[in-house]
This record gives sequence, structure tokens and C-alpha cells, in this order.
Amino acid sequence: MISVNVRTTTTRRTVSEDVTATPRQVFDELGVDISRSMVNLNGAVLTSGELNQSFEDLGVADGSTANLNAIVKADGANA
Repeated sequence: MISVNVRTTTTRRTVSEDVTATPRQVFDELGVDISRSMVNLNGAVLTSGELNQSFEDLGVADGSTANLNAIVKADGANA
């Protein structure tokens, strides 16, 4: 099991997951729409393909804590 700190604009949760779970599964379980977000795991940006890889495949060791963030990319942020 791993501890996953999930952070979005509206969600701040910590959940326990198996290392075979994927980032997409975590967001789906929490009801978080990531379609317009940039997702990163422990600071590294995830590609759409990596969202479906297990945490273990992404380098998260069993028993550790991971930070999973989804940041909405909005137009006009520099206005």
C-alpha cells in the first residue's frame, strides 16, 4: 500500500492505494475531472499514457507516499 496525497484546485485528500493502482483510477475514484489539467506525480509531469500506468511502474515504492497533483490550465492566467 502507498499513501497518495491528491491535490487539485478544489480537492485536498490523502488516500491509501495499492501500488498496482493508476493515477487515473485515483482521480476517477475521487470524482475528479482531469480532462483540462496538467497532472504531475512527485513533481514530474505525466503524459496521457503514464496516467494508465501503475504507481509501481512510475517508480513509487510500496509503503511510500506520493504526491499526485492536477493543475487546471486556464487561458488568460497571465492577464
